[in-house]
Amino acid sequence: MHPGLAAWAARVGWRSPAAAPLKACLLACLLPCLLPCLAGSLVAIAAPPAAAAPIQAPVGRHNRVDYTIEARVDTDTMRLVGREKVRFENRTDRATAELWFHLYWNAFSSNQSTFLRESGGQARGVTLESGWGWQRLQSVRVGGEELLARVSYEHPDDDNADDRTVFRVPLEREVAPGESLEIELDWEAQIPRVRRRTGYKGDFLFIAQWFPKLGVFEGERGWNCHQFHESTEFYSNFGAYDVSIDLPERYEGRIGASGVRVDSPRKLGDRVVTRFKAPGAADLEALDGAGRAPLVHDFAWTADSNFKRFTGTFHFDPWRERFDTEVAAVTRALGPEKNLRMRNVEVVVLIHPERERQWKRHYEATCAALFFYGLWFGEYPFSQITCVDPAWGAGAASGMEYPTLFTAGSRMWTDPQMHSPEGVVVHEAGHQFFQGLVANNEFEAAWLDEGFNSFADAEVMFRVWGRERATTEYSGVPSFGAPTVSLPGEGFADGLLSARRVVLPFLDWSLTPLHNSGYVDWWRDQPRLSFVEQWTDPRWHDRVRYLSDPDRDPIDTAAFRYVDRDSYRTNSYPRPAVALRSLMGVVGRDAFLRGMRAYTERWRYRHPYPQDFVEAFSAGAGVDVRWYFDELFRSRATVDWSVAVKQRRRAPLKGWTQVDAAAEFVEAPAASAEASKDAPWESEVTLVRRGELRLPLVVELRFEGGASERVTWSREQQADSAWLKLARSGPNKLVAAIVDPERHYFLDLNMSNNQWFDARDEVAPWRWTERAFQRFASFLHWQAGIGG
Repeated sequence: MHPGLAAWAARVGWRSPAAAPLKACLLACLLPCLLPCLAGSLVAIAAPPAAAAPIQAPVGRHNRVDYTIEARVDTDTMRLVGREKVRFENRTDRATAELWFHLYWNAFSSNQSTFLRESGGQARGVTLESGWGWQRLQSVRVGGEELLARVSYEHPDDDNADDRTVFRVPLEREVAPGESLEIELDWEAQIPRVRRRTGYKGDFLFIAQWFPKLGVFEGERGWNCHQFHESTEFYSNFGAYDVSIDLPERYEGRIGASGVRVDSPRKLGDRVVTRFKAPGAADLEALDGAGRAPLVHDFAWTADSNFKRFTGTFHFDPWRERFDTEVAAVTRALGPEKNLRMRNVEVVVLIHPERERQWKRHYEATCAALFFYGLWFGEYPFSQITCVDPAWGAGAASGMEYPTLFTAGSRMWTDPQMHSPEGVVVHEAGHQFFQGLVANNEFEAAWLDEGFNSFADAEVMFRVWGRERATTEYSGVPSFGAPTVSLPGEGFADGLLSARRVVLPFLDWSLTPLHNSGYVDWWRDQPRLSFVEQWTDPRWHDRVRYLSDPDRDPIDTAAFRYVDRDSYRTNSYPRPAVALRSLMGVVGRDAFLRGMRAYTERWRYRHPYPQDFVEAFSAGAGVDVRWYFDELFRSRATVDWSVAVKQRRRAPLKGWTQVDAAAEFVEAPAASAEASKDAPWESEVTLVRRGELRLPLVVELRFEGGASERVTWSREQQADSAWLKLARSGPNKLVAAIVDPERHYFLDLNMSNNQWFDARDEVAPWRWTERAFQRFASFLHWQAGIGG
């Protein structure tokens, strides 16, 4: 529950006997409308929490792999022909006598690939019936020797012989530690219709995971080269790329890619060849504070003859002046010796004509990410970043990140108050830091970048754009405001009255005389007159999404091992974001910033696993958080704290009493009305913890006259007992008891019971009842009149 709504529920005393007339009124008003639509109820029963086996971080996994690639695209057939030279440098302590590669596009070659089997034949909700894609090797050479005949498809994650997304090449001799090897590959590919993250739509091309990509050799652990699953992204080596792209001349000047363009495009008849290097030469000369030159671990590119190209420059100083309070907070946490200044970065926006007026909003959101992520996690080390607006109908390519290039996702009729496209731009630009610079294994620990990035992007959105304003869409056109209550669905009575769904008795089918219409619905709802404003802190979106699936899997689970895609989404995105935000509450913001900075600096241009994060964070924060990681990330434990209060004035003495054990019992004198009126207040506060999760919990007691007291319920106390009673006596009445008053913890399953107030808001329930009644009354008038 949103904290504002939770506080209102507690303040109006919804569970108290005084709310009974309100509940009865609501029931009498709404029951006739709702009865036809009630179909039953479901009860979810959660299994007890269980710990997950941690993914072990292998030793020696930081090889360097460089690529030189030439590719030509025939846009009439959407065929790509490519040639690449791969230089593999074995920096582990083990030799290898084989090479493992990815061929990601073969996930779209047939409905029998592992990806499409797991997704039920769909990619982003669309069933694949055409527009297939594939990659086929034509040559694999090492030292001039052809090895294509030795190539075999491998299935390290399942026994699906029809999956061809991973292949293995046995070598004539081992590549020993410290040695390097050059491999040459020729291949051809059918570019798929835009599917998951890649493909074409009309003249729009977004080409990602498009070349034979070497897996990651991790020494003792061997080759880490997973198949392409429905719920996995990627993992690859750091290195440098030199890529030449041959396209029809209409694309000249309308191409974007990882890195920077080098030289001028070369015209070859009716075609143009554009060359990119990632990182660029200037970037390689700009070493960071640890003396490291920047590297990248992937290369993607895009082209569209309709692109509009806009550029701007990120400058640190204007943002520092605008958010000087945040700069001061980070300086205090990291120390004045930490240099927070950042380099200038050229921001390139490739956007389509119908949305070109939004280019400055894309640019501003990209700059916001560069500033705040750079402030918290270290400077962005490249001279350029490219933001791509996918074409209409190519939404499957939106919201994805690659080194120095990412796709956004916008729409028409948008407003900055809607946080669109700002939200997706900040998130994807933020991936330049998490997974771009700190390159975890997304197959096995996707949450290390997606969850961390979800945490950070919400923090940025709140600081720059504030709370998000709710909208309701009608035929794709947003209208500000949200309904007070939902209308009945397509039940028998509603469908019959509206002629939108008429269920035929005794037959297993129905008629739809009138189809849904957003314009008609807008006229029916009159949102400008009947809806209410709703503003939401973006940080609370993570909590809402976390509550959709809080305990089926531990966070620390391989992406393709979650029970289903819903669990993958929850445990990779909002749940780790909520866990991180709550960790900040446990250790304090200064220690949190130091811990995160230590992690991102230690593991930049490297491949961390979960335990690496725990160790680096603990060292930087100066706090041992292993217990927190075990409980929050490696178990399915949840918690619901609640508070309840009983209080009254101390009753006057009645009956018989004695002074001491030897004295006679005497009848107590009758207390005067004045004495009873001035008797002290006696309060009993009961805290209850439901669930296995234990965090140090603060409760604030507020008394008449402004006095307050804070008490901490420690983890050790919660281990001894699932409840704690606090007794207080004094002249001032207890007016409020609030669990976690600073809202440090976003994990509580039910925040409506986290506060108790002595005062009741008697007006708000009736006001909201009137709004709900008015909405249903208007709906019934509509159904009986024009709507019917």
